[in-house]
Amino acid sequence: MKKKSKKNNNINQASFYFEDYLETNKKNKILKKSKKFQDRIYLLFFFFFSLVLIFSIKIIHISLNKKDIFNLEKNNSQFSLLRRDIVDRNGVIISRNVNTFHAAVDPKLIKDKKNFLIKLRLNFSDLPFEQIEKKLNQNKYFRIKKRIDHIEKDKFWALGEKAIKFEPFQARMYTHGNLFSHIVGQVDYDNYGISGVEKYFDRELKNKNLLKQPLKLSLDSNIQYIINKELNNAIKTFEASGGSALLMDVNSGSIISLVSLPNFDINQRANIEDDKYINKITKGVYELGSIFKTFTIALALEHKLVETQTIIKNIPRKIRCSIHEIEDMKEHPADLSVEDILIRSSNLGSVILAKKIGEEKFKDFIKKTKITESPEIELEEIGVPHLLNWNK
Repeated sequence: MKKKSKKNNNINQASFYFEDYLETNKKNKILKKSKKFQDRIYLLFFFFFSLVLIFSIKIIHISLNKKDIFNLEKNNSQFSLLRRDIVDRNGVIISRNVNTFHAAVDPKLIKDKKNFLIKLRLNFSDLPFEQIEKKLNQNKYFRIKKRIDHIEKDKFWALGEKAIKFEPFQARMYTHGNLFSHIVGQVDYDNYGISGVEKYFDRELKNKNLLKQPLKLSLDSNIQYIINKELNNAIKTFEASGGSALLMDVNSGSIISLVSLPNFDINQRANIEDDKYINKITKGVYELGSIFKTFTIALALEHKLVETQTIIKNIPRKIRCSIHEIEDMKEHPADLSVEDILIRSSNLGSVILAKKIGEEKFKDFIKKTKITESPEIELEEIGVPHLLNWNK
């Protein structure tokens, strides 16, 4: 009986220790899990603390490093003008560089090319779609439209196509459109002058040391507008194909206004091959005709051969000069004053005065006035005068 009781006691004792062991294991496992959880929290805390520290250091660095980051001169140099402004005598802007864009396409980023073309047709009907389709199939980067304005840029952007890229560049804008088309000229896509003042002063307009100083012309925008308007009215009245007008300061030779019609909008990039659009003032070459009588009479007065009221008597109906027979378009009185010869535009009267002047004096006068030479003007579009064939 005593032995059985001992065995029972041993069994009860073993059972007690086993349960305690299980409880201890459970507590140890819970503690380990709790420790791992705390370690993870510490790790995350350290990670975020490091990020905050890095960003704080970066912000402090940017704030203190004013020279490199917030240097306005450095930032402005990245967007500095490539050409100087052009202004009139009153400081009114005629030409200026502005930031604009080219629209380009990367075909590799297009998911549905047919859908892409449909979008373009609906919004940009003027594009060459056959060429665009060929270039899309070639999968090569290309420009779809050059020199787009902000309205066109917004329209391209609204298509929602990530394949469309915008290439920034500087474009030359002419504030008066066609008003100065024959004077100011144009620049190419690389901002090099190709005609007019833009070409003549190309080097000065691109001088980096003078970019903040506009190139000032002798022109007056208001007077240019008024003359342009009146000349257009005159062309309509007389049903002329064109016309031109020049206003010059006779004391200095400064050109205040130069108008040649028809003109064209120099903001539009287009090839103009029709001769009617040439600068009629500087490029056109004409026979002086009756205008030359003004010079003949002025020369006769200068040499004191006649006075304005001097009467030229017995003017014949015809005068033969070399192989040419000269006569008046209308019948005039046989006796005319020098003043009347100019007013009536008498060919015969002016020939008689020219003979009084003499050949040598006449040739010397023409040489001094440079009538037969190209004009000295700050434009490259200049005509070549006809050669004179001197005879009787």
